[in-house]
Amino acid sequence: MKKIFFFLILTVFGIFLYYFLSDSYRYSLEAKAYYEMGEYERAYKIAQKAYDIDKYNRMAFTIVTQSKISMIWDKFIKDSEDYFKKIDEISNKETITKADKIKIKMMLEIIMGEYKNLPHSKLINKDLEKKAQEQYKKAEELYNGIFKK
Repeated sequence: MKKIFFFLILTVFGIFLYYFLSDSYRYSLEAKAYYEMGEYERAYKIAQKAYDIDKYNRMAFTIVTQSKISMIWDKFIKDSEDYFKKIDEISNKETITKADKIKIKMMLEIIMGEYKNLPHSKLINKDLEKKAQEQYKKAEELYNGIFKK
């Protein structure tokens, strides 16, 4: 019984040492922390470094994949926020020209089109998914309110 207990403790300790002494797994854990903080680009770079060290590191591969997809979604959200700011600037003019309406229409169509082309995955951060969906719905409602009369 003591031998089994000792063997178990030794095994757990060995696994613990392997994860914390292995550069690949240390980088993976660091990348996971950055991913959870929403720093997808940094998480991607660190996870890629971990994966380059050890191609069998599944955690690194998963974080590389998650981060790559999340960066695309995050970029969509930032781009759509920029478009909405430009739309607000145009909307706050005293007179809105036909060219202004065309710009607004194009920006809204870009937002809606980019949303439909986002790569979907079960690995995507749910907050990103929700925020992107809100941006899409906002664009769709605005588009329908202005141009589908």
